Amino acid sequence: MPLTDIAVAVQISFTYFTIIYLTGTGGLFSERSGIVNIGLEGLMIIGTVTGAFGARFFTDDLGLGLVWGPLLGLLFGALCGALFAGVHAVATISFRVDHIVSGVVINLVAVGLARFLSFAFFAGQSTQSDPGGPHLARLDLPLLSDLPGGLGRAFSGLSPMVLIAAITVFPVWYALNRLRWGLRLRSCGENPEATRSLGVNVPLYRYQGVMLSGAFAGMSGAFLAAEVIGNWREGQTLGLGFISLAALILSNWNPLRLMFFAWLFGFAVAIPLRPGLTDFWAIRDVPPQFIRMIPYIVTIIAIAGFVGRVRPPAAAGKAYEGGT
Repeated sequence: MPLTDIAVAVQISFTYFTIIYLTGTGGLFSERSGIVNIGLEGLMIIGTVTGAFGARFFTDDLGLGLVWGPLLGLLFGALCGALFAGVHAVATISFRVDHIVSGVVINLVAVGLARFLSFAFFAGQSTQSDPGGPHLARLDLPLLSDLPGGLGRAFSGLSPMVLIAAITVFPVWYALNRLRWGLRLRSCGENPEATRSLGVNVPLYRYQGVMLSGAFAGMSGAFLAAEVIGNWREGQTLGLGFISLAALILSNWNPLRLMFFAWLFGFAVAIPLRPGLTDFWAIRDVPPQFIRMIPYIVTIIAIAGFVGRVRPPAAAGKAYEGGT
């Protein structure tokens, strides 16, 4: 197996690390505030269709260029994801609907809503947009892209969003562990009654956490559609939202650990996409259908082996009966 195949697989894993990490970070804010969000897949779906539309609209229709157009498309997907997450926030915080039930509804409604929006956005095409969407300029990492033996391929031709996602871990960790806002958000997920006794508006902080989850998941979906694939296609998330949720659980709701599990699952996603990795005797004769199952098998094994060792926020998933 040539090193080039490994390098290309690592390059692909960085792309899917970005998707999984951004979505998982969104879930981190929501669940740290006490609101379980299994609707990350649905929020990603909304991000895919609105992000693909936004990138083309801001680039072609408004003529903002190949830098601002795709960037504003990603931000538009984040905005729409946040607005859609507001449905989950209202249901779970204001009306105290069971968090799992609300999350399931979000995932189901997102599929139909995405088809409706695609019909409106893409001239009557209900299952995909026109191909060839605009992209941000690709980057080569200095020094690393020059590694010999083909290994430099892993660090060349990367989207700027990969670097942004990798850097995001630092402000996220700092906000949750050092800022007053982050400490209050976390306390809402651990003991909301005690937090309210200190004069903190618990519902307000929970709304912020859920809306942030929608923004991150929406941007992740927009990145998948507009930057990775280049157009919107129905069903293109392929369960990445659920994989992100698994990475979040395995990370024990820690943004630093989330980086590792996001890359691990990202590499698992990359394996079926790089056939050269499967050309050795152990799995050479395995049917391709089973090869495509690798990301989900890895997720199931990881959850089954480590889920008993994690501790979620104490109040996550529990209805908060207190006032402001």
